[in-house]
Amino acid sequence: MSQPPPPPPPPPRGPPSGGGRSLPPPGPPAPPPPSAPSSKSAPAAAPPPPPSSSTISLPKRVPRAFDESKLPSVLHDGITPAEERQKRRRTCRFLEECGRLLRLPRVAVATSLVFFHRFYAKHSFAEHDRFEVAVACLLLAAKTEESPKKLTNVIQECHRLKSRAAAQARAAGRSPGSTGGLTPSPAHGGGLTPTPGSTPSSVGGGGGGGRSSGGGG
Repeated sequence: MSQPPPPPPPPPRGPPSGGGRSLPPPGPPAPPPPSAPSSKSAPAAAPPPPPSSSTISLPKRVPRAFDESKLPSVLHDGITPAEERQKRRRTCRFLEECGRLLRLPRVAVATSLVFFHRFYAKHSFAEHDRFEVAVACLLLAAKTEESPKKLTNVIQECHRLKSRAAAQARAAGRSPGSTGGLTPSPAHGGGLTPTPGSTPSSVGGGGGGGRSSGGGG
């Protein structure tokens, strides 16, 4: 079957009846104007609820093992870890007894122990006399915990206590340097037992490097 013939082309547009120019073709429609905001605003969206503690994932801190072989006294000066612990333990008893004689609160004495341990975590016992450092730690801790004491009183009490312990060690036939001048006392909970009637006759008798812990007594 043959295809039907194509439709005839539309007739050409003639000029308008007015005899003027031809009008341009109409453009796209203009966008509608924005609507004015209504007086009643929409309610604000509620904030999302805070995450519960069960959903919070915190990074786990791996505790580092404390190695006594890394302490300065052991690493550089040949002091054994057992000697290091002994010096720390005896000096802590010295600090506790001095704090009791000075009537310091327990928190101030505990702070002085923390200062002492932190100092010797960076310095060696062979470089600094431990009793001089202990007196400085006790004085600083008393000021930190709002229980200040006069420097003269702190030096006198620490020197008097150290001399009493040294005299007691000599009376018992022991060398003050071998025990650090500190004798445990069950009556004071492991503190120091002062010798009745003893006087601070010797300075540096507590065996802390051969120097005085409070030469101003």
